[in-house]
Amino acid sequence: MQQADAAPRSLSAAATGEPEEGQGWPVGSVALIVEDEPLICMNLTQMLEMMDFQAVGLGRAEQALEWLKTNPAPALMITDVSLPGMNGIALASEARQLHPGLPVLLASGHAEAAMKLPPELQQGVSFLAKPYSMRQLETAVQDLRQKG
Repeated sequence: MQQADAAPRSLSAAATGEPEEGQGWPVGSVALIVEDEPLICMNLTQMLEMMDFQAVGLGRAEQALEWLKTNPAPALMITDVSLPGMNGIALASEARQLHPGLPVLLASGHAEAAMKLPPELQQGVSFLAKPYSMRQLETAVQDLRQKG
């Protein structure tokens, strides 16, 4: 049984039963997911729960902003770049105004080089190319934690 202050475990650590150092956030930390495709959101939720996060999935940026205004800052936010209405980059900028330093993982099927990030998102933001595997998600989340 893991203690409340233990870090999320990777699949490899869970499979071997060995602790993994430097993983990052405490077990049960909240990960906010903003993804308009229900199946992708559900899959991402399950993957994050396997990494010991408490995942909150929302389908629109506007819903995420309301959630961010009424809840403590999540450990991280993972958002699709292409959302209906407000896009993921604009959402990340707004979220950072509410919670400065919030780690953000931008997920997109488009090339990272094609994205122009505003100055306030130059740090504490990572990119995850779709489609991605559990291992790629794990690596991206760990890398984001280490940047913070």
